[in-house]
Amino acid sequence: MNVQNKILIIGATSGIGSQISKELDNQYQLYLCGRNNDKLKIIKKILENKHTAIQLDICNNNDIDNLVAEISPVDGFVYCSGIAPAIPAKYIKETDIANVFDVNFIGAVKLVSELLKKKKLNSGASLVFISSEAVRQPYFGSALYSASKAALEAYSIALSKELGTKKIRVNCVSPTYVETPMLEQAANTMSEEFVIKMKKLHPEAFIHAGNVASVVSYLLSDKSVAINGQILKLGRFSINIPEL
Repeated sequence: MNVQNKILIIGATSGIGSQISKELDNQYQLYLCGRNNDKLKIIKKILENKHTAIQLDICNNNDIDNLVAEISPVDGFVYCSGIAPAIPAKYIKETDIANVFDVNFIGAVKLVSELLKKKKLNSGASLVFISSEAVRQPYFGSALYSASKAALEAYSIALSKELGTKKIRVNCVSPTYVETPMLEQAANTMSEEFVIKMKKLHPEAFIHAGNVASVVSYLLSDKSVAINGQILKLGRFSINIPEL
């Protein structure tokens, strides 16, 4: 534990991001970033106003520039921002491609670039990106979401090799289905019977945000110095289970 170390959390108001913020509360100084200022105030209040909250639209270049200029060099970085619209391939529009990739992938790339240019990542820092097992287990309508997370994983692995000389580690955490408002939103496009069937067939695939937060906490700590350039899978889809 080192409360002097600083961690930057992008998407701190999301279901996973807020849980990560709570997990790291007493371990580090946190920069809590999110687009919704009201939600930022809530999470900051929950954490007893001990941390710095900064409103950020990851798709806005000026917001990225202002964030990087405002913060001190950080020892860790967690990218939780993401959207997961279910859009069948034949209905995908150019605006859909831009919206999904801007949040899930391009925003992360731009932010890391600015952090490196402005020397805001300390030597020994740990970068953690939240991916999804939808990369390997896509579902109907997930073409854009799965593709954007696949891009994020490939980027993180390449980044880990590039930053190795700076002793900066880069890893992805790839959960299955996490019980968050995003999952509830995706479930709205499915029948209740389908969701019940999935939970019966794949009971270990539905995990809690706290499970993700504990792994992220480990990756940010010095205990994980031997882990770099990895995709850590959380949850498990069952194989060859007869229909229940």
